[in-house]
Amino acid sequence: MTRWIDRYCRLLDAISASCLALMVVLVFGNVVLRYAFSSGITVSEELSRWLFVWMTFLG
Repeated sequence: MTRWIDRYCRLLDAISASCLALMVVLVFGNVVLRYAFSSGITVSEELSRWLFVWMTFLG
């Protein structure tokens, strides 16, 4: 039984790390695009917000 719990915890850690990495890439890319090209990715802000909410729920 503890093996299943350990696997579940590792899965949650992996999902949380993926969400965090994707958030960093989206926000950093959006900042670079705004300062360099005066345009940004509109979906980036909303997707980062949703990823943060789901990462909080998983934690």
